[in-house]
Amino acid sequence: MPPLSKSPRVSFLLDRLGLKDALDVVEHLPRRYEDYSLTGLPIHPENGERAVLFGVVVGAIRRPVRFKRASLVSFSFRLKDGREFRVEAWNRDYLASRLKDGSEVTILVHYDARRSSLSLVSLKEGRIPPEKTLRAVHSLPEGLSEATFSSLLRRSFKELEGVFLEPLPPDIREKYRLLGTLEAYYEAHFPTSRERLRLAIRTLKYLEAFLYELLIIRGKDERRLKRPLHMRAIDLQSFKHFVSSLPYQPTADQKKAVNEAYRDMTGERLMYRLLQGDVGTGKTLVSSLVLFLNSCRGYQGAFLAPTEALARQHFATLKKLFAGTSLKTVLLVGSLPAEERREALSEIASGEADIAVGTHALFSKGVDYAGLHLAVIDEQHKFGVSQRVSLFGKGEGMDVYMMSATPIPRSLAQAVYGDLDISTLHEFPSGKREVETLLFPYHDRRVQDEIKAALAEGRRVYVVSKEIHGEDPRTSASEIHRRYQNAYPGKVALATGEMDEEGLGAALSAFRSGEKPILVATQVVEVGLDVKEAGLMVVYDASRFALSSLHQLRGRVGRDGKKAKFILLSDKEDRGPGELFGTRQSGELTFAVLDPVSDLKILSTARDDAIRLKESGGSDYEMALSYASRRQEKGTLGPS
Repeated sequence: MPPLSKSPRVSFLLDRLGLKDALDVVEHLPRRYEDYSLTGLPIHPENGERAVLFGVVVGAIRRPVRFKRASLVSFSFRLKDGREFRVEAWNRDYLASRLKDGSEVTILVHYDARRSSLSLVSLKEGRIPPEKTLRAVHSLPEGLSEATFSSLLRRSFKELEGVFLEPLPPDIREKYRLLGTLEAYYEAHFPTSRERLRLAIRTLKYLEAFLYELLIIRGKDERRLKRPLHMRAIDLQSFKHFVSSLPYQPTADQKKAVNEAYRDMTGERLMYRLLQGDVGTGKTLVSSLVLFLNSCRGYQGAFLAPTEALARQHFATLKKLFAGTSLKTVLLVGSLPAEERREALSEIASGEADIAVGTHALFSKGVDYAGLHLAVIDEQHKFGVSQRVSLFGKGEGMDVYMMSATPIPRSLAQAVYGDLDISTLHEFPSGKREVETLLFPYHDRRVQDEIKAALAEGRRVYVVSKEIHGEDPRTSASEIHRRYQNAYPGKVALATGEMDEEGLGAALSAFRSGEKPILVATQVVEVGLDVKEAGLMVVYDASRFALSSLHQLRGRVGRDGKKAKFILLSDKEDRGPGELFGTRQSGELTFAVLDPVSDLKILSTARDDAIRLKESGGSDYEMALSYASRRQEKGTLGPS
């Protein structure tokens, strides 16, 4: 296979993106679009107002001013009507050498009323023709420009001409008036109009839904294996005795979920079940009882968590819950000291350990189980198929019990989890949290009003962003932190994944104690953080978060039983055509364009079509399934 690029540097960057061949490149869809249709700017613009302007650079470009984590380039810009503005560009040092006095440019900006300046989002040289005003913006690593990637895209499309095998059967394309797959991809990367872009996105949404449903149908046949005849029966009396000894009784929902798991574990086929429920509905207790059921037939269980912090939290919970029993629970995570790791491995291999709690370390090489027959997987969408298969291979006749904090309607559940049985928790054991969800544009003054009100009540405030450093200064955690420090001096802490353990611990401690009642953070606060006083969370650029992440984040507030607020910030006008993409990682699934919630009709229709195609078989089915399998192996489709 020839390299995608002759440049070793570009090849390295493409490899970082996971792009190995021409089809990989074509499938790397834009993350948003920028519309360069000129808008003009009112005489008295509002703060944060978006504008696309054509004008001329006036005078010399001011050399970059460097701050701790950023740099600022600024220049004067004159409109056709003679008005002049100062344009500020963060982290764009290259503009200092690229722009000259008299350069004609088209700029996408936001007006900053406080500084009477324009904050640069992006810049294009010259005036943009009307047919090229819609520009795709891709997620690319530093050092790989849009221009380089566009050239690579065009070469990749040429390479695929005549050899690409169309996964969408002709009758389906005709029935729904869809584009061919390659044509849809091309229009998505190089849109010629909004109408053509919408048609391309509609085609790609259906394609993903159709391929995903094919995988679900195949997976159902593969996973629902018969239970081995030699498996031991569950000692139900021991289980009932344990439940009666609990300091609190499970809710009706929890009892129902446990009964459903029991029926599965005593049925003809192995259990493959999902437990869904909002944060606080008691999923951990149900999973713990299912683990106890498994021990009542004399087998080992594994409890898999996506992060070490969450694994340690579950380990502590199980140790406390099973303290009065003979069950032995061990912890296996990557950071264990060598001696503790050897002891845990020995106890798992000998069967002395009844339950192993850990991260991906549970299915790594060298971990041997004496009799593993149940895998409980928390936040299952954060583990790839190959990882889950590695764990399942550790035992014969594995029952699988997965957990999700993203409760979804039954009709949607049937479409996205067609190969799973589903249990749902609706009740809150300690009373339902009252969390109001609000959607505001970025510069809505009510956001700061809500923050001030929360602080006045002595409550804590989370401010969450997707990125630590990003193109848009409005939504990067580092810039948000800088702005909030100015607005609330001495009251703001910062917590991000790039901080060392000591710095992160100090920030969280200051937040918990109330020394700094505002915490600006990335998704490091998604799980495992319990601050009872937290009564407000503000999420910047909320559309970029997975639905499951938003549910987890929402669960961080209102834990004291008082009314709390969860504010999502998004600006649809700012995103323009990018809104067509919806939420790229909806729920617990991986999609590029499909949103299972808003596109449920597409998903349901595609499911019916996929069932019919499987039943008819033939080359159309084989081609579609082959393409779907490739996407799944890459981790870019469905249950990754």
